[in-house]
This record gives sequence, C-alpha cells and structure tokens, in this order.
Amino acid sequence: MLFVLSGCGSSEAPPAEAVVSQEDQLQVFVEQADAWGADIIAQAPEEEAKAIYENFGGSRQAGADYAEWPQYYYWAQGVDLYPDGPRTPTEFADDLEPWLEDQGWVRNLDSEFSPGEESYVRGYVRGRYSLEVEVYTVTPPQAQSLNFTIVTPDTDQNPQ
Repeated sequence: MLFVLSGCGSSEAPPAEAVVSQEDQLQVFVEQADAWGADIIAQAPEEEAKAIYENFGGSRQAGADYAEWPQYYYWAQGVDLYPDGPRTPTEFADDLEPWLEDQGWVRNLDSEFSPGEESYVRGYVRGRYSLEVEVYTVTPPQAQSLNFTIVTPDTDQNPQ
C-alpha cells in the first residue's frame, strides 16, 4: 500500500500514525514552553506584580498551505508592575537578562526592532525556541507592563 501526500512523496506509515507522532511532538514543545514560561513569571516578585495574566497563547498552524501540520505553540503571558513599585518595566527587563542568560537564553539582536513610542522588544533564542520580552515604557499612571512570548519550533511533518 502506498500513501502519497501532496508535495511530500510517499510514506510507509498510515497518516493517522504521523498525526499521533506530531501531536506527541507538539505536546513536548508545549510542556517545555509552559515550564520555561512559569520560571520566567516566577521572577516577578509578588510585591512588585500588580497583576499576572493567564497564558493567552496556544497552538497554531505553521503555514496556510497545511490543513493541520506542521504546528507550533506559543506561550504568552503578561505582568503589570505597580506604578510606584521599586522597578520600572525597563529595570525589570534589565535585571531579568542575566537570569535568562544563566537559563540558556541568548540575546538575539537580529530579531529586535527600533523602540516604538510606547514599548520595545528584546529577543532571545534557546535552541530552536524563541522568546520575546516586550517592555512598555509609558510612564505612570499608565500600566507598567511586560509581555513575554515563547514560540516553539514547528512540528516535523515527517517524523522519524
């Protein structure tokens, strides 16, 4: 029996087996991103964090040409600091950087753009994962916020 996938050649495994394998692969990515994200959020002390938002990420298709696969996952969470707290969002991001480096994240200046009027983004990579730290620079009484996003690698459409 021969299975042909458009543009992908033949496969010896039935399509259902490939999907299960990719779902398993995606689950590993999700667990890793969620664990790293929880570690990052834990760096926001309770006395500084006015609000910590729930993860608003999820899995997405990696391209419009694919009905279901490959997929990737993104973890996204935000923290609001107290306007009169001990650190501004920029100071928080500055203090977080050495910790991120100790955890294996490497600053990726190529992924960063010039600062905007209200925020800027710092980019990091760790293996095939990427992290963005969005720092809002609007002065109090506006929300003193940081948003964190971890994006996983795409799942392998032809897992071994």
